[in-house]
Amino acid sequence: MAMGVRIRRMQGGDVPAVVGIERRITGSRRTSALGPYLRRALRTKEGVCLVAEVDGEAAGFLVGDVRPWEFGEDREVAWVKVVGVDPRHQGDGLGGLLGRRFLKELKGKGIRRVKTLVEWDSGDLVAYFQSLGFHRAGAIVLERSV
Repeated sequence: MAMGVRIRRMQGGDVPAVVGIERRITGSRRTSALGPYLRRALRTKEGVCLVAEVDGEAAGFLVGDVRPWEFGEDREVAWVKVVGVDPRHQGDGLGGLLGRRFLKELKGKGIRRVKTLVEWDSGDLVAYFQSLGFHRAGAIVLERSV
């Protein structure tokens, strides 16, 4: 584990660094929808957006939101929307720290259930969420093109 690791709430000034991390992870030059999504989430304060800082520099992030209701649920449900760790810091345990802090924040808000969607063949992400105590839910996702 690197020295000088700090997990904190994301601020508006973190958005460019977080978008840069996403770009390094995906290798995409495409304009990301993440920046505008984060600015809106930070403005409305509806979610929990966290940054992992290593020696004062953003090295990872986790973005979650809270919905007042969800399919099959009768109370607030949180969703992990996106989590990412800079490739230079992957394997340092930052993802686990972010996930545990996120769960702690939810518990403090009285939220008892959290969900996420993962592509079925993303074994590394499935393993990450399982390490945080997630398991397969009973619902299946249906989709179609329009």
